[in-house]
Amino acid sequence: MATAEEKPGELSLADWRGQRVRGSQELKEQLREPLGLTAETPLALSYQNGSRNSVKKVLEEKQGLAEQGVEDGACVTVKVDAMEVRPENSFLRESIRNNGGNSYYYAHANEKELPPELRYVYGGDPIKLESNTEGDALKAEKAAKALTHYSWADEGDFVCIYVSAEGEPEAIEAAKDGDVKVQFEARSAELRISKDSKEYALSLRQLEGEIVPDESKHRVSAGKRVTLKMKKKRTVTWTRLQQSK
Repeated sequence: MATAEEKPGELSLADWRGQRVRGSQELKEQLREPLGLTAETPLALSYQNGSRNSVKKVLEEKQGLAEQGVEDGACVTVKVDAMEVRPENSFLRESIRNNGGNSYYYAHANEKELPPELRYVYGGDPIKLESNTEGDALKAEKAAKALTHYSWADEGDFVCIYVSAEGEPEAIEAAKDGDVKVQFEARSAELRISKDSKEYALSLRQLEGEIVPDESKHRVSAGKRVTLKMKKKRTVTWTRLQQSK
């Protein structure tokens, strides 16, 4: 790669014009001419494998690049007129040595370079997360159909809800020999009718007044209707079934 990114005091190269160099000293000599530097100008070289976030290491002059672990595509940083500072002598490491666990940089104390298999992710189709197909199908199958056709009446001490065959024929048919459950609470009532894989539900929240759950009941009139008989806590007339939201 022949491109380079310039910053004040440094020049970073992913590779130098595709040339293969054996060591740090040879690389320095090849860099002096294009950078317009004399042989007396001190240069300090370091490299990073993988990305700019990986650990930066000083290039040794007496060792080959391969020996030092420089990989293809590594980023080489050239510092001009700068003293070579090794990682172990950096301000960060000096701070950790002097201040130990109280150092601002203590989190970097055991910093290690990531191995290649953790730095790169190579192609392929995305891996689909496992799903509980059977569980999802079961939930969908058991999703209750809301009962929306019903009537109600204030009958003195009780308030009655009527779900009839005229409005909800399938639910009333299922109630004949299916499972009918009713749950009463102080301000709510819920009716659930289920048979085989079908379920029907009527949920009433924020009732106009409080009811007495233990004295409330329901009745199934086979083929005709299901009645919820809710006992009022206070005998006052209900002008509506539920409070406004």
